[in-house]
Amino acid sequence: MEPWRSLGYQGKTLGRYLRRMAQTGRALVAEEKGEVLGILVFQPDFLLGMFVALLAVRPEAAGRGIGHALMARTEKMAFPKKRWLWVSSDSANRPAARFYRKLGFARVARLPGLIRDGRAEILWRKGRA
Repeated sequence: MEPWRSLGYQGKTLGRYLRRMAQTGRALVAEEKGEVLGILVFQPDFLLGMFVALLAVRPEAAGRGIGHALMARTEKMAFPKKRWLWVSSDSANRPAARFYRKLGFARVARLPGLIRDGRAEILWRKGRA
């Protein structure tokens, strides 16, 4: 649930959102033996590209390449038709910043108060090769 819990999201609300996104085809899921290990939610039309609205991997599955695989699937969907792939992360989330840099994303903006007052989001962008 982190970082969403600290941003004020509740489990039930987040669950309803994830179900709605899955029903509209805007969610990718990584599963193993029927267990969800990771999920990625995207918005298909955002500033000449696609926006990753949520990426989450279960803590016990971290370090297995699940986030990388979900992002690779998203890039495969986005780049044939879109110029950019966008994502944002909380400015205090250093592991997310390292992850997106490693995938080739560049920091393009700092957005104070976007999600919550007193917090800032970092906007990341990656162009098609």
